[in-house]
Amino acid sequence: MNRQQRYFRIPFIRPGDQYKDNPGGQKKGWWYAHFDGPWIARQMELHPDKHPIVLVAGKDDMEMCELSLEETGLSRKRGAEVLPRQFEEIWDRCGGTRYLRGAIESRQARPTYATAMLQSLYK
Repeated sequence: MNRQQRYFRIPFIRPGDQYKDNPGGQKKGWWYAHFDGPWIARQMELHPDKHPIVLVAGKDDMEMCELSLEETGLSRKRGAEVLPRQFEEIWDRCGGTRYLRGAIESRQARPTYATAMLQSLYK
């Protein structure tokens, strides 16, 4: 549990919107990531006009970022890193805590800092 915990948020434009004639009308979404050491533990996608997508390591590996933190370049991207409480606030608001708890109970979540912290709350 001594791995460094880092949290990131970066904006994105939906692929279908990036080439539209009205650049001001493009809808921006947000991609959030929690890295437990070099690997992603939790991920969120906040799309305009859609329900948030929350993903956890173990259960959703095939849909999550497969790159290490170093390979993503996020730690070198100015303004991308956010405070843990900023990530956790959005995570909880989007149903991430409930989703992670379900993944833990069904033994689908990979052991990470996030799973350990959530489990300690319920013991």
